[in-house]
Amino acid sequence: MNSNANGEGLMSAFFQPWLIGLIVVGAGFFLIGLIWRRRKVNYAVTKGLYGNWHTAIPRYRRSLHRMTGELERARRYGNSLTIAVLAVDQEQLKQKKRNLLAVTENTEIASYFFFSLISSLLRDNLRNCDMLTYDVTNDYYVILMPETSAALAEQAVIRLNEMIANRIKIGLRFGVAEFPANGLTIEDLVNHAHTRNHWTVSEPSPQKDAARASQSAQRRESLAN
Repeated sequence: MNSNANGEGLMSAFFQPWLIGLIVVGAGFFLIGLIWRRRKVNYAVTKGLYGNWHTAIPRYRRSLHRMTGELERARRYGNSLTIAVLAVDQEQLKQKKRNLLAVTENTEIASYFFFSLISSLLRDNLRNCDMLTYDVTNDYYVILMPETSAALAEQAVIRLNEMIANRIKIGLRFGVAEFPANGLTIEDLVNHAHTRNHWTVSEPSPQKDAARASQSAQRRESLAN
C-alpha cells in the first residue's frame, strides 16, 4: 500500500502543470538555439563565398573607367582590342544547384559556390593582361582582351568554355566584339558582344565519342587477352 501510494505521489508530482510547462519551454529554447546556430553558420559560409567571389572578380561598372583607359591606349597606338561577354547556362546551373541543395540545404550557398568556382577557373586561366569583370545587373562576365583580335578571343573563350564544361558540367554562352570594327566605346562593344551571344557545344563531339569508344574497346580486348 505504501509503495503504491509513493508511486502515485511521484507520478502526480511529475505531471504537475508547472513542470510540464517548464519542460516545453526548455525544449522550445533548445530548438530555437539550434535553428539560430544553423542560420549563423549558413550566413557565415554564404558571406565568405560572396566575399571571395566579389573580391576576386571586380564589378563591371566599377571597372569601366579602367577599361576605357585600355580602349584609349588601343586607339592611340592602333592596337587591337576585343571584349568577350560570357553568360552561364541557367538550366544547367539550376540542375547543379538542385543536386547541391541535398547537401547544403541553402540556395544561396549553392549559387555562390558555383559562381565562385566558375569565376576562379576564368581568372586563373586568363592572361595577366586580360581584365575579368562581372556585370551583376545583367548577370554575365565581361572580359577585356588587349592586343587580341576577335578570332583569337573566340578561340580563347571556346577553350575556357570546354574546360569549365569538363570540370563542372556547366556551359557558357558567349559573344565577342572587336575594336574598332564592332564599336568605339566599351559600352558599344559589350552590347555588340551580348547580342552575338551563342552557345558552344559543351557535350562531347562525335569524334571524341568515337575515340573514347575505341579506347574502351581496346582496353576490354587487352583485359580479355
